[in-house]
Amino acid sequence: MERSAEVFPDRITSWADLAGLVEHFSYFNGHAWLFRGVPVGTHDLIPKIGREKIRAKKEKSGIWTRVPYRLEDERALFSMFIQQARAHLSASPQSNLEWLAIAQHHGMPTRLLDWTDSLLVAAWFAVERGGGGQGDSAIWVARGIPSIPLDYAEDPFSIPDAKCYRPPHISPRIAAQGSVFVLCPEPTKELKPPFVRKVLIAPSVEFTIKKRLNACGVNRRQLFPDLEGLTQHLAWMYKHDWLAGYRPDSVSSTAPADSSPSETEE
Repeated sequence: MERSAEVFPDRITSWADLAGLVEHFSYFNGHAWLFRGVPVGTHDLIPKIGREKIRAKKEKSGIWTRVPYRLEDERALFSMFIQQARAHLSASPQSNLEWLAIAQHHGMPTRLLDWTDSLLVAAWFAVERGGGGQGDSAIWVARGIPSIPLDYAEDPFSIPDAKCYRPPHISPRIAAQGSVFVLCPEPTKELKPPFVRKVLIAPSVEFTIKKRLNACGVNRRQLFPDLEGLTQHLAWMYKHDWLAGYRPDSVSSTAPADSSPSETEE
C-alpha cells in the first residue's frame, strides 16, 4: 500500500513510537514540516500576546474582567523592548522582524508562535516536565505555511496572513533549537495552517523519552547554550544521580535504566 505523508500515528506511548515518527518524517523529507512541542496537550495554537489569561483582571463598576488584547498595547510593548533591550545584545537586529524574533525567544508576549524544524527538539519541549505534570503533552505538526522573505524590512504588524519566519541565527538559542516562528496576524484567534495535526504523548512515557533524548544529545544544555542552560541541565543530572564518569572513583549509579521520577520534574 502506498504511504502518505499525512498519515501517521496521533499518540505516543513509547520511545519506539517517537522513533517511528522520526522515520516517517525522514522518509517524507521533501515537505517543509514544522513541529511545536507543548507540555499541555489541550492548549490551542494561540500566540502568547493574544491569550486571555496573559493579562490581569481589573474591577470596573463592581465587575472584574480581564484587560483585553489591544493592538496599540502590543505595539507599545514592542517599542519598549526595542528601546530597552539594546544594552543586552551583542549585535543590533537589522529589522523589526528580527527584533520581534529576539523578543519572542526571550519570553516577551508577541504575535509569534515558536516552532522548530526538528521533531526531536519539539519532543523535548513537550516532555520537559518529565512526567511530573498532569495529562498528555503534545507535538503539533504543520506544513503548507508560506514563508516571509529573509530580506523583509517592512512593518511585521502589517502582514495580513499567517507566515513562517526563519530568522537569521542572531541568537545561540535560535540556532540550537532550529527555530522557526509563525507570525499570527490575528493574535487572539487560533492559528489554522493548511495542514495541522496534533500528536499526543502519554504522561507515563515522558520521563523515558526525555532520558532517551538526552542520550541523543537533545537536552537543556544543548538547546539553551549558555550558563543557565548548562547549570539547569547539570542540576537535572545530579537529581537523578547520573554522574558516572565524573566521580573520582567512576562509580556508576545502580538505579534501573528506566526508573520513573518520584516527584515533579523541574
